[in-house]
Amino acid sequence: MVSIYTVGEMCKKCYSCVRVCPTKAIEVHGGQANIIEEKCISCGHCVPRCSQGAKRVRSSVAQAQTLLAGAASRPVRVMLAPSFPAAFLDAAPERVVGALAQCGFAAVHEVAFGADLVSYAYHELYASGRGDGQFLISSPCPAVVSFVEKMHPELVPHLAPVKSPMEAMAMVIRERLDPAAAIVFVGPCVAKKDEAGRSDLVDAVLTYAELVELFEALGIDYRRSPPREFDPPLANLGKIYPVTGGLLKAASIDADILESRVSVVEGSSRVSDILEVLSARVERGDEGGSAMFDLLFCEGCIAGPIMPNELTFYERKKYIVDYMKRRPLVDDIGLWAETHGEYLDLDFGKSFRAAAALEPVVPPQEITRILALTGKLKSEDELNCRACGYESCRDKAVAVYRGIAEVEMCLPYLISKLEVAIRDLTDNQQKLIQAEKLASMGQMAAGIAHEINNPLGVVLMYAHLLKDEIDGGEESGADVERIIREAERARQIVKGILNFARKEHIRRESADVNALLGQSVEAFRARSPAVRFELELDRKLQPHEVDADQMRQVFDNIIANAVEAGSGSGSVRVRSEEESGGFRVLISDSGPGIPEEALPRLFTPFFTTKPPGKGTGLGLAVCYGIVKMHGGSIQAGNAAEGGAFFEIRIRDPGTESSEEPLIQAPAAAASI
Repeated sequence: MVSIYTVGEMCKKCYSCVRVCPTKAIEVHGGQANIIEEKCISCGHCVPRCSQGAKRVRSSVAQAQTLLAGAASRPVRVMLAPSFPAAFLDAAPERVVGALAQCGFAAVHEVAFGADLVSYAYHELYASGRGDGQFLISSPCPAVVSFVEKMHPELVPHLAPVKSPMEAMAMVIRERLDPAAAIVFVGPCVAKKDEAGRSDLVDAVLTYAELVELFEALGIDYRRSPPREFDPPLANLGKIYPVTGGLLKAASIDADILESRVSVVEGSSRVSDILEVLSARVERGDEGGSAMFDLLFCEGCIAGPIMPNELTFYERKKYIVDYMKRRPLVDDIGLWAETHGEYLDLDFGKSFRAAAALEPVVPPQEITRILALTGKLKSEDELNCRACGYESCRDKAVAVYRGIAEVEMCLPYLISKLEVAIRDLTDNQQKLIQAEKLASMGQMAAGIAHEINNPLGVVLMYAHLLKDEIDGGEESGADVERIIREAERARQIVKGILNFARKEHIRRESADVNALLGQSVEAFRARSPAVRFELELDRKLQPHEVDADQMRQVFDNIIANAVEAGSGSGSVRVRSEEESGGFRVLISDSGPGIPEEALPRLFTPFFTTKPPGKGTGLGLAVCYGIVKMHGGSIQAGNAAEGGAFFEIRIRDPGTESSEEPLIQAPAAAASI
């Protein structure tokens, strides 16, 4: 189990952890970013980057308290990492040591002494010429070691076979000072928890934040604790280990940038880059160049991601250097070795193992398919904005294929979807307003029509009686004929109002839409011989479930308008086409077109562009209602080449509308 975990309910889909994770050990499911244990190196960089506190370090405070509670039967010794002076700025280093003693630890040791022992091993290794013809990668940083084991297994043979300072100091305690003691390590590194779990030399690892929790749990104020020195053996130059290049300084290895064959690299991105380069060198069989690479995944241990303050690297370095100067140090590593021979015969050797997880090979066509899901159809569509946390759109597509990322992590894609959703919402709001308007007007119209219909029937009846009774005088007869004609027109208006207001239910049955269109066209062709009708019916158009009578009414109304638009001449074009889950009809004419200012009101009841007395303004409103009852849509507009068009799209029951029309509508179309 790795030392970092996710608090699921606090994860907010920001993907910051994906962005900062050097091994992309994050899998996103349902918007929740969880750790992939086999890929995680516990570097801890995701912890401070998560502004919501969803990424956390597994605490070992309770484990340390349990060890201290049993100290009477098994003494507990604590080892403090050399970066501690830069972590506890509000207390003198000696008081921090004293506070640890107050906790009940039998002894307080410097991990820096373990660093001295490791430095001597590196000094001997480098001096022996091991680097000739084969480069070495330093191994004190557990994050670097895990990164090599999991991401670059081909470089495992190049890891320096030397234990870390923590492991070396633990060996000193177990084999020279107190074999029965339990050991607790305190430092700034999350990866040390994993390292301790693998080595079995250390019983518990606390971060500096966890140490403060332990002090608080035990009621100890480390700022006022009695000052105390470390228990021997005391450290020498190993105290400089947390600073970049500290290992080389302590090991007396020349790090001159021009003369030395040693390279110092720190920081996760730079370490990742140099390991890529070294991997390529190994693949080419090129072992030349630098003999040794001193790598730290952080910019020195004092710049680790969970150091408990916001100081700059240079400020923290000053605290370390000032602490080192408090007592004399031995610069000659040979002289130091002469006085510490009792510890140098311990075996600080270490072996490593490749632990790379096998990744499935991603077929190129799958990457193309996944990119297309977010609208990336061409290379220029790949923005590589890194909002998802991946370096490129293709890297993210690979992660989607491997099941550790989601298509919806693409921010530009989500923005596009949001824009479409907002447009749809706006359109639906307009349609709802239109529907509410039609419903209100329908209720009012039904009442008016009912009241008018009865007296209108009486007028017609008596007008016909009067016509029968008069002598047939020319003037009187013409007057009566006019009364009857206008009353009949009024009755047609009332009938139109009732048709509009009546909420009829559609009766769906299988109908041949092409036949309905053909019948409608033939009826108008007989009445308007001067009009040229162009009938383009899709032979693949299947029968569809519609109300045939009402659909014929829609076709008749629109074709009638097209004929009238040409003043009884010109041309009318009628097209049909099968669509997935429905059909589409396009009726266009060669007339003058629809005035632009009239388009938004075209389906509004009682609105008409015809001269007074020539239309009721209800035909298109009735068409609109019939089409909507079928779950379809109706659009009107002006074609680029002239004339008006009406587009009707009807969906079969239980199907969703397609996003793209199969017949290209004119660019000037206005959705109503």
